[in-house]
Amino acid sequence: MLPYYPALRAKPGEFAACGRLAARYQGHVCPRFVVPPPTEPDPEKGRIPTLDEIAYMMGERLGKSWPHQRAFLDPQLAAAALGDEGVATLFRIATSVNSRLLPVLTIADLTNPARQALVQDGNVRAGIYMDFEEVDPTALVEAVEKMGVRSEHCVLFVDFTGAPLGADFAPAIGEIFDQLDGAARWSKIVYQASAYPDTLPVGANERTLIPRAEWTTFQAALKETGVQPDRLAYGDFGADCGRMVFPKGKGGGRPRPHLRYTGKTHTLVVRGSDSGAFTPTMRDVCKEIIESNEYSGRGFSPADDRIWRNAKGLTETCGDATGWRELNTAHHLVRIVRDLGAMSGIEFDEDLVAEYSEQGVLL
Repeated sequence: MLPYYPALRAKPGEFAACGRLAARYQGHVCPRFVVPPPTEPDPEKGRIPTLDEIAYMMGERLGKSWPHQRAFLDPQLAAAALGDEGVATLFRIATSVNSRLLPVLTIADLTNPARQALVQDGNVRAGIYMDFEEVDPTALVEAVEKMGVRSEHCVLFVDFTGAPLGADFAPAIGEIFDQLDGAARWSKIVYQASAYPDTLPVGANERTLIPRAEWTTFQAALKETGVQPDRLAYGDFGADCGRMVFPKGKGGGRPRPHLRYTGKTHTLVVRGSDSGAFTPTMRDVCKEIIESNEYSGRGFSPADDRIWRNAKGLTETCGDATGWRELNTAHHLVRIVRDLGAMSGIEFDEDLVAEYSEQGVLL
C-alpha cells in the first residue's frame, strides 16, 4: 500500500518536515505540494510575495527539502493569478532542482495546451486532480487520450473533502474506485481525505481528540472494491484539514499556540494559552502530549524527540507557528508510513535518541 501520498500546503513548515524526514521514510512518501495563492503572506518574507518570488521560492524550497524523490506540484490555487507564463516559470524552476517533480492537472487543465506542456517524460508523467463529485471515468479517459498521454502514465488524485466520511460512505468510495479502474489502467488511484475540522476545534487551554475517520473510512472502502490494493494508494492532508482556505489579505494576528498530534486512532489537539510568551506555553503543550496515551515515544521520530525535549526544558524554544506546523507534519508523516507499512508487513526501527539524566532534566 506504500507509497503514501499526502497533500501538503507548500509552506515552509511542511517543506522542513519533508526535508528532515529520515531517509528510510522518504522513499515511501510521495507528496502533492499545493502552491498557495498569491494572497498568502509568506512567513519568511513577512509579506505577500510577488508572482516572480512565488516561482523562485518554490524552486528554492524544493531544492533544499525534496530534491531527489518523486513529488507532485499542484498549482491550481495559484494558477489564475500566475497565468500561463507564471505557471510555466514555476515548473521550469522547480523541475530544474528536482527532475522527478510532476505536475498536477485539473480536469479543466486537460484541454489547456499551456498545462499540457507541463507533462513530463517517463513512466509516470502527470497527476490528475478531481473532486469526488466530478468523477466521470468515460470523459476522463477521452480527455487523457486527446491530450496524447496514456492512462497508465497518470496518477489520479480523488479528493473526498466534504464527503461524509465513515463506514456508511465506504461503499460509494469503493464504487468510484471500481469505475475508475474499470475505465482504464492508471498508474495509481489515490484516495485523499481528512477528518480534521476546517477550524481549530479547541479553545485556549483546551484539548480534544479527533477520530481518524479519513483512515478508517479508507480501510472500510478497501473491503468494498474489487480493485487490487497495489493499484490504489492512501493520501490525506497531513495534520491538517482538506479544505485549503488561505488568507485573502495581509493576515497577521497572534498565532494560536497548539500542536496536532496524530495517534493510532485519533488526533490529539492541545492548545495553550492565548496570552503570555510562546516558549512556556508551548512547553506546557508538549508536556500534555508526552503525558497522553497518544504519545508514541521519543524514538518514533525526530519530531517526537523534539516534543519530549521541549517538554523537559532541554530546548530553548519550540519555534514559531511555522515550527509547530513542522512538528505536526513531521510526526504525522512517520505515523502514516508506519501504518501503511504494517499493512505490507514492513516494520521500521526506532530512532536512536540521546540519554539524559532525570537529575539533569530537573536542574
